[in-house]
Amino acid sequence: MKWNWQNADWPDFRYEAASLMAFERKFLQAAGEVIGAVRHFNEDDSYQLRIEVLSDEAVKTSETHGSVCLNSFGRFAKWISASIMPPPSSVPAR
Repeated sequence: MKWNWQNADWPDFRYEAASLMAFERKFLQAAGEVIGAVRHFNEDDSYQLRIEVLSDEAVKTSETHGSVCLNSFGRFAKWISASIMPPPSSVPAR
């Protein structure tokens, strides 16, 4: 499969909206279920899930681009934890 930027008509995309409707419906249903479940997490579990999702996505992106370096994964997870996601105790209450 080609990357989208490798197609001859890049960046002018054409698609059949009707052919995507079933996928969109399935995605929205699953997303709603996940959002509903996450609302029942305590603050620490929610924080941990965010770190895991961001870390997993970074590894998948690196694998896709052929530059994954598993030795630096621990440093990456610490960077996410320290730089992007403040500890739950420092997040102001809403």
